[in-house]
Amino acid sequence: MARRHAGQAVGTYFRQYVVAPHYRREERLSLTTQDGVRLSAWRIDGPRTAPCTIVLVHGFTNWSRTPRVHAFAQLLGQHFHVVVPDLRGHGRSKGACSMGRHEPLDVDAAVRAAPPDLPVVTIGVSLGGGVVLVHSGAYGGVAGTVAISAPAGWSYEGGVGFDRVRRAVSGRTGRLLLATLTRTRMGMDCEGLPDTVTAVRPKGSLFTVIVHDPEDSYFGPEHAERLYEWAVEPKELWWRPGQGHGTDLLTAELAAMLSAEISARVRTGEAGPVSRR
Repeated sequence: MARRHAGQAVGTYFRQYVVAPHYRREERLSLTTQDGVRLSAWRIDGPRTAPCTIVLVHGFTNWSRTPRVHAFAQLLGQHFHVVVPDLRGHGRSKGACSMGRHEPLDVDAAVRAAPPDLPVVTIGVSLGGGVVLVHSGAYGGVAGTVAISAPAGWSYEGGVGFDRVRRAVSGRTGRLLLATLTRTRMGMDCEGLPDTVTAVRPKGSLFTVIVHDPEDSYFGPEHAERLYEWAVEPKELWWRPGQGHGTDLLTAELAAMLSAEISARVRTGEAGPVSRR
């Protein structure tokens, strides 16, 4: 059993990092956050008629080249311009992961890298989902936000997957394994994502879509319900039973659904250009 799990871990490592899919060289970006962290990112140019730019934000221990993140970005790129950053402490970005405390600054840097004449919609997965929601209220500059498998905060109860994450980030051995096996460098100030009840709520006509599996093994349905209650209108909650957590939900079907939803809201003027500070 132990050998099988070890083999699966090694296989996952090679697929996700060693032989991870590539973007084109000319799509590479270098970003700098307001607190001085250098980030690696990529920009996919969509069709000339693209109605907006998508900023796609990966989850904990993933990066822009995680196979399912990369494939999802390519699907979205058929309809929109797409910017895909590596969060601090992940992939080829500098800095250290703070579990959501400082990552909204990373999202803000990616939003600023988008063409200035089009609205921006952020899509975040797991940790990235919580981060884009916090960013939407604290920094703004976006027309809409989609949070997939997002936590409502680190203080709420989670599932078995969340318990494993807590143990990994709280001990020296776990942090060393994260850095070695997942290229995720943890900071000393990783207190965790703030509760949504204490986060700044988004203002204006920004739309929010919460996407969640009610049987999520990391963050249960109460997380999605709290996030939906915190968000302002217009907002939607999409339950995806049996889909899993995080990148498990990044399917061609979800890409098509989100592309249709975002295009409709942007083209009808529900999500017009937003000024970026």
